[in-house]
Amino acid sequence: MRAQLLLLSVLVLCTLSSIWCKVYRKSITRKVKVANRLWGGMKSNTGPNMGGWLIRITNADGAFACCGAYYSHHLVISSANCMEPFRWNPSGVTAEGTAFKEDETENFAEVEYVYIPDDFVAGQTKSDIALILLRMPIKGRLTEFIKLCDTPPDTGIFYNTFGWGYSSIVVQKPSTNPRTVVVPFQNKEECATKYKAGFLSDTILCVVQPKDRRDCLYDDGSPLVYKQELCGIASIGFTCQNTSTPAIYTDIMKIKNYINEIENTIRKDSKGRKMVRTLWGENNY
Repeated sequence: MRAQLLLLSVLVLCTLSSIWCKVYRKSITRKVKVANRLWGGMKSNTGPNMGGWLIRITNADGAFACCGAYYSHHLVISSANCMEPFRWNPSGVTAEGTAFKEDETENFAEVEYVYIPDDFVAGQTKSDIALILLRMPIKGRLTEFIKLCDTPPDTGIFYNTFGWGYSSIVVQKPSTNPRTVVVPFQNKEECATKYKAGFLSDTILCVVQPKDRRDCLYDDGSPLVYKQELCGIASIGFTCQNTSTPAIYTDIMKIKNYINEIENTIRKDSKGRKMVRTLWGENNY
């Protein structure tokens, strides 16, 4: 049933005739080294999907819920504000790859658990990050990972943000295929003038939204990328209805220690290893 729903989902197929279509030799398992499967940037896309690391989180009904970025075999990164409703009951929630070959029908994984920082408060911007633990890796010869950001936000940096526009339906219908738009960094002092005092936390970064609302992309959890690195995750407080308001993203540089901590807990902790191996099976973990 899930495979049928996946086939009906609005996803991108990559054909052999596409000269820019990068196809890996094998599907992802625990034996695949992350370093050998990292996205190389826009020029090395696995398809018009904008990268095999771009993930759709769907709810139990198969409807779009959040954007996500595939970081490692067992973890997808998204927004805590978006994933918080599924934190204690992820039953039926799946992470789906957005690129797959025509002979592949199971490039999705069920969500087992959602890690959210202790200092996160729903409806606020501080530590708005969710680490989504998968029951098994997302398979597929087009699926790949994205590296965490090593470049601090600064004036003069132009990012790419990705999405379909499900959270900006009032402006225009979501696109069939994921899109990307270039957005420049905006310093926090200027950004703060557009929001109520105290709303912007110390874990955010701001970017200038496109002037034309039709160029605005907004999905909860949309990734913000610089070159080939994940530098931000869309937070809350902004919309495409008023693009004069800066867009708010969680700064991956500010939250990287938490990501590493959770990943180490899952991989090294004896209980974590036992849990993940039980869920995935020895051949997949």
